[in-house]
Amino acid sequence: MFYRTIKDFLVKKQIKKSLALGLSAVNNEPVKTIGVLVDGVHFLDKDKLINEFKKYANGQFKVNLLVYRKKAKKNESIEYPYYTKNDINFTGSFSKGEIDNFVAFPFDLLVNYYDESNADLELITTLSKAKFKVGFASVNKDLNHFFINTFVEKYVDFAQILFDYLKILKKI
Repeated sequence: MFYRTIKDFLVKKQIKKSLALGLSAVNNEPVKTIGVLVDGVHFLDKDKLINEFKKYANGQFKVNLLVYRKKAKKNESIEYPYYTKNDINFTGSFSKGEIDNFVAFPFDLLVNYYDESNADLELITTLSKAKFKVGFASVNKDLNHFFINTFVEKYVDFAQILFDYLKILKKI
């Protein structure tokens, strides 16, 4: 318990430090790659969300997914790369290569698909090299360039609003 409290404190400190640097400037380049960071604890329809993105993408985007989970279960079939609280250490670095690759990849669009504040998800968001970040309005306003005010369960509405605004912003 004490270990987790200290670790959470240090991770939140790392987030504040990263947020102090501010968000990167938004460019006018079109979207070709999309990274999706999903809270797998509160949202279980990951396949439906990805299919909704692909429906609007018409094959013109590459979509990568990273899922946050409470813990990994033994003998469970896992379809998407995931990470848990245990994959983040005190300094905010990661023990899994999939997380490092996701954070280091310069996505044209990062979709932060979580609507509750969670330091483990926010750390990935702040460290991401994505050029344009989108998320829910109910989460820390300093994390994203653009916010959508809906609920996590309404993934169809989220995708529709997102792609409508991407067209308005001439990103697609």
